[in-house]
Amino acid sequence: MDKLSQFPENELAAELARLQEELGSHATGSTDAENTLWIFRQIQGVSSDQWEDISQKYDLGNWLTLPIDGSAYPQLKQFQETLERLAYQTEHDALTGLANRRAFDRTLDIEIERSKRAKTPLSIAIFDLDNFKSINDTYGHPKGDEVLATFAKKLQKTTRRYDLAARYGGEEFALIMAGSGLVKAQRLLRRLLGEFREIEFERTDGDGTFSVTTSVGLTCFKGSSGVTAEELVKLADDALYEAKTTGKDQVKVSKLLFVDNVPNDTLVQANEKQFLFGGK
Repeated sequence: MDKLSQFPENELAAELARLQEELGSHATGSTDAENTLWIFRQIQGVSSDQWEDISQKYDLGNWLTLPIDGSAYPQLKQFQETLERLAYQTEHDALTGLANRRAFDRTLDIEIERSKRAKTPLSIAIFDLDNFKSINDTYGHPKGDEVLATFAKKLQKTTRRYDLAARYGGEEFALIMAGSGLVKAQRLLRRLLGEFREIEFERTDGDGTFSVTTSVGLTCFKGSSGVTAEELVKLADDALYEAKTTGKDQVKVSKLLFVDNVPNDTLVQANEKQFLFGGK
């Protein structure tokens, strides 16, 4: 169930029509009860008479409506809030509030398909907090959790509203940057690393502060090849490994898949493009 605080008639009608068309394209033609699905949407501020006018105007007569009186509304509202809370918990990390690995995987699949259709760039970054085990060992796990939560907040604040920041696992984080090419993504990541590096954390013994650095692996996809989500993640992960083994506290770019598709007779050859855009 969903709810609208204000009722935009045309938007609701358009959304219901889109849903009806989408469901119709997947219909099997069976009328068996086991293949029947009921879909509910709660609409506040609409009477039965108003809905009758709307359904006739937009040809929505096959949508079943059920008026809710004052006694039933609180229970249904509580049920809806419970569903929303459970849905949130299944796709968000409890400590940081970021998306979890499950949400990251689902979103990455969607963004890859969108990139393929629109031929738009898609950048993926995987982060690892440097020497994080020593933070837990030296200052304790609560201080380690503070570092993780602080990085998550900085990551969320730095990114755009339509990027997806996720806790990938342990001290690893990931970022999906839809529509961002390599140069733009590198600029964002370097700024993020610099700002996080300057944050000072209080030592648990009260004797001064410490700071934390981050290593990042970055890859970019331009929708021109049949890459899978697993392949993109591996490219970013390999670049992260290079960042960790060559000094840490830096951004490393993976091999760029779209470079392999550059025609041989172009002015700038593939290896030159890799150097210009990937820093290699």
